[in-house]
Amino acid sequence: SSEFPCAPLLVVCCTMHRRGGGSAAGEGAERLTVQNGIHEEPSPAAAAGPWARRISAVQGAVTAKRHLLDALWLSELGCELGFSLGINAVNIGFFLGRRILQLAAGLRSLANDWSCLTVVASLALIGALLGGLALWGLFVLASLGQAAQFLLSAAHPLCWPAAGALLLVGLCALTLLPSEAPYFKVLRFLEETLWFADAVTWASLTCSRKTTHVSLRAAGEALGVLGHVSIGTALRVVRDSATGALLSPSMVAYIGVVASMFSEYCGHTAEEVRLPELSTAVAALARLQAVAGRAPKGRSRPLEDVDGGTDVRRFVWFALGMHGHAGLKFLGAIDYGSVGSDLEALAYCASITPADVLLSEWRGQLHIPGYALAVDRASNSVVLAIRGSLWPQDWVTDFDCRPRPFELDGQRGFAHSGMLTAAENLSAALAPVVGSLLRSAPYRDLRLVLTGHSLGAGVAALLAALWSGPHSPLGADVEARLSCVAYGMPAVVSPHLGHGLRSRVTAVVCAHDFVPRFSLCSSMRFRDAALRLWRRPGAAATLLEAHQTTDREGSGAEESARVAARELEVLMEGEAGDGLVEGALCPLGRVLWAPPTGCGGGVVEVEEPGKFFSDLPLGSTKDIFEPHLPQNYAARFGGGAGPVPAAAP
Repeated sequence: SSEFPCAPLLVVCCTMHRRGGGSAAGEGAERLTVQNGIHEEPSPAAAAGPWARRISAVQGAVTAKRHLLDALWLSELGCELGFSLGINAVNIGFFLGRRILQLAAGLRSLANDWSCLTVVASLALIGALLGGLALWGLFVLASLGQAAQFLLSAAHPLCWPAAGALLLVGLCALTLLPSEAPYFKVLRFLEETLWFADAVTWASLTCSRKTTHVSLRAAGEALGVLGHVSIGTALRVVRDSATGALLSPSMVAYIGVVASMFSEYCGHTAEEVRLPELSTAVAALARLQAVAGRAPKGRSRPLEDVDGGTDVRRFVWFALGMHGHAGLKFLGAIDYGSVGSDLEALAYCASITPADVLLSEWRGQLHIPGYALAVDRASNSVVLAIRGSLWPQDWVTDFDCRPRPFELDGQRGFAHSGMLTAAENLSAALAPVVGSLLRSAPYRDLRLVLTGHSLGAGVAALLAALWSGPHSPLGADVEARLSCVAYGMPAVVSPHLGHGLRSRVTAVVCAHDFVPRFSLCSSMRFRDAALRLWRRPGAAATLLEAHQTTDREGSGAEESARVAARELEVLMEGEAGDGLVEGALCPLGRVLWAPPTGCGGGVVEVEEPGKFFSDLPLGSTKDIFEPHLPQNYAARFGGGAGPVPAAAP
């Protein structure tokens, strides 16, 4: 009855029916039936009455439901066990394969350290043991199939240890080849292939495991509540069960926040807006931006002549190296076969040794991006590098862009909610460690430099803000040595809050990078401008026709730029000239802007970051998204000192 609430009611009704006596149904069950003149006794089911048949059907449904729940539970348990065994077996197999390839590639250093006779004897012994293990395996498998029996009969048993010894001795002979020989290149390529195959296989099996687990769990939840609640409630139970099996509660909560922000953003768009008309309005806004020009006012100077220019060139390699060896190979920043781990990738890009990395966390979690603490002896610094967006939880942090109240140097304003939470989490975890480290004897004379790219840049800048001031958790002596260099920093604080840290935080922006200009406020300004233009029939087409070309010269170009700038300002701010609304964000600290490649190699210090970064850039993917890639920042500002060649000025 606990699983089917109608069962007690049916039992009571049936009991009352039986005690009442004299009903038409009961009398009909007691009478003989006459069909075609033949007298027949009623069947037991008919004699029991319709209510008894209904109770029997209900009891059968309840029993079947219980059996189905048990079957689903056993299926879930079996699938979980099977996938766990399969994933672990695949991981072990790929791990052993990579280790064998690494051993084969490392025989050269082994031959250099030991005498040739010792290496040959050791490898011969190991090969003989491996051959003996193979022979033992064939004896075990001989009773299971004819293939093993054929292999045993094809060669003498002593041939197997001898073949193993000769194989490893032959590998030892290959170590005499130069390191650039095709043999070593093939080994590095095979190792990379195995690593990516391992990653793809693990991801596929994990995805299948999650899908199966969620499907069985949701089916069990739906079957468990079926008959108790309405269909809508059952669907909500299934949705919550599936979501809880896939994501953590905190991740679900923040995804809900991002979804509500997106819903609110789109909810202000008129329902009658059609995509072709809106795309014409967006094209007109992009044309106005191109004609008006998107360069800040100021004098361009070589990076070497800018205060802190050396740091900009140096620490971009730490920001690049934090993206991991797989991410850097995918982006084309480093060659396949160059490194085999995230630690080696950071050391390779930053030109340090792996031993110089004192602390690292590569995967990270929600509102805690990956980071590494390393010693850079070339710049006499301890560097805390924070990774940019790489995993799904990083994107949730990025899009949690609600303006959150924030106070800095006694001034009240707003900050990027997700990145401020990440900075607070890192501060709680790292401030005691970093402070005690920089007060210890080997590091008390070194600077502390925070750096990162994209998400890492925003978190590093906010972390520098949290660690600055008289109440710094690092202590006054360490706080005095603190600085930050950030690349492609998102819009993280209110414009008036960034002035106090201009001497400590340097933000570097490459060309028309989209990320430093993206915020909830700039997105709303763009939406409202597009709608204003759409509400003026024919205005978008008129603007496109009036500004057909962007390559005018002389006074004509200046006049056209002034007209386009004025029209763009009216569209962005409205006829009333609302300006920047509360909650507008921009990069923190001193901002250095570099023009697009081919327009000069200097940088311009942005005087009013709040105004310059207030609007979304519009253009092609090459113009606004490609400049944000970490390898482009390294090519533009690294000066060719690392694995990425310098970009043309």
